[in-house]
Amino acid sequence: MTRVPHERPLARPSKGQRRINTILRRIPDAREQLLVAMESFPPDFSVTALIAAAESTDARERNKVAVVEREYEVLLNWCNELAARLLAEGQRLGVVKKAAGYPWERLAALAVISTRSATSLQEAMDMRDDLAHAYPPANWRSLHEGVNMLLRELDRYVDRVGRWATDGGILPTG
Repeated sequence: MTRVPHERPLARPSKGQRRINTILRRIPDAREQLLVAMESFPPDFSVTALIAAAESTDARERNKVAVVEREYEVLLNWCNELAARLLAEGQRLGVVKKAAGYPWERLAALAVISTRSATSLQEAMDMRDDLAHAYPPANWRSLHEGVNMLLRELDRYVDRVGRWATDGGILPTG
């Protein structure tokens, strides 16, 4: 194959860029798994059905809640890791200055996401930490609200950070 002299070969994506692209590919599947887990609480992810299952003496019912908790945690972790890796890759490329703070706060400071979104996502992460340490929410409504908030924010979040990363040269286009 003959290459035209003025054409530059495409640079191989960095390890960070490959990891970011992997996360972006996995988020839709994680979202789908959460949506399927929510189907155990009809109609339309009923908070009443969720609370009844969480407080049930039947392990099968409690496991339905455990699946929602786990899928919520997985999806939230992917979103948090996406933010952290984008910022790290941006720093590596000189596009983002090093700064302190949670990844979502930093994205809000860069006007990538809104402050409201950053606060909502961080609150969800704090609840996720409680779930990860097996501290059941004092109120199962918190889990219900967290899941709904994450799903409301998710598409906008992925679109905005993806566009920012591409426009800013953090992720190659194409």
